[in-house]
Amino acid sequence: MDEKQSGSGTEQTEQENKTPKKQHSRKLRRILAGILTLLLIVLAALVFVFRDALDGEGIRRIFGLENADGETREAFTYETGALQAFASVGNGLAVASSSSLQLLNEAGEMVFKQVVSYDSPAVFGSANGVIFCDLGGKQGVFAAPDGASEVIQTGGEILTAGMNENGWFYLVTAEAGYKALVSVYNSKCEKQYEWWSGSGYVLRAAVSPDNRSLAVLCAERDCTKLHFFALNSETERGSAVIEDALYFDLAWLGGDTVCAVGETGLRFFSASGAETGAYDLDGRYLLEYTLSRAGFAAIYVSAYRSGAGGTLMTLGGGGQVLGSAALERDIVSMSAEGKQLLVMTAGSLTLYDQGLVRQYANETLMTAKRAILRPAGDILLLHAYSAERFSF
Repeated sequence: MDEKQSGSGTEQTEQENKTPKKQHSRKLRRILAGILTLLLIVLAALVFVFRDALDGEGIRRIFGLENADGETREAFTYETGALQAFASVGNGLAVASSSSLQLLNEAGEMVFKQVVSYDSPAVFGSANGVIFCDLGGKQGVFAAPDGASEVIQTGGEILTAGMNENGWFYLVTAEAGYKALVSVYNSKCEKQYEWWSGSGYVLRAAVSPDNRSLAVLCAERDCTKLHFFALNSETERGSAVIEDALYFDLAWLGGDTVCAVGETGLRFFSASGAETGAYDLDGRYLLEYTLSRAGFAAIYVSAYRSGAGGTLMTLGGGGQVLGSAALERDIVSMSAEGKQLLVMTAGSLTLYDQGLVRQYANETLMTAKRAILRPAGDILLLHAYSAERFSF
């Protein structure tokens, strides 16, 4: 009798405990049903809005798998690192950082990688290879487009370097008893030429597109001096002096014009050192520039150092203005390829021809660190860990 009463009390208690659980379960089901109903309403609205785009390609575009022209976005994935530097290698990409050197081919596949410890990584590329170096170190690394590589040891510390479109490159090194040594190598890493500077500090050099000439930019005591050489002769071909101004960069614009960039403007020279033109900044600040191998220079100038917008201009090989455009936002990066110029600001990506006639534009927030225009005609948007292809 006592046992039955005890059992009946236990069953009643268990039933009472189950009742709140059932109520909680029913309440949870009602909440989930409400959420599902809301999702279905939102999905129905999306289907209505995008009803004309919901074919296979449209779905991929909505979810960011494809751009507006139907090209699938493929990420170029690479390791991040401090002090990242980038260079185009044809349609591929080279990335240098304080911890690694990497080369990706045009499909985004890693074909070369080397772990390093660099204090000041630098990288210079072309369709026929890339040269990596640590400015202040004594080693350069050349990598061919297929990933084959070779190490170049130098006697002195590397001060600067560069590469022409054929894969010929130069290294400027500090040498005892001289201000600097300029060494020119072909794309097989064979040394072709060297010039010892006794009086001027070498700031930059440039090898001509035909691999026959060398221009060197030096800082003297009270001027900037350019030296011009033929690579088949030890005799200096010519020189030019720029008084009372610091010029800091140098490049060949096309086959027979050398452009020097400075704080006060740009100067243009022939391969023998004769000045062929100039452009004066008239007190404005040079905020950004790029020198195209196809024969023009692009500069962004402003009356202020930053934040107030400015003027974008392109210049021909004689210093003449080819085109001009006012910009409200400062430029983040510029990239020239052929006769086209890609300009990225924080809020837009715009493609111009060399006369600054706008071809395409994308007005959107740009989160990339830099944008590179590829020979293939599309764009690489560079981030810390990866790059993605983009087409207008």
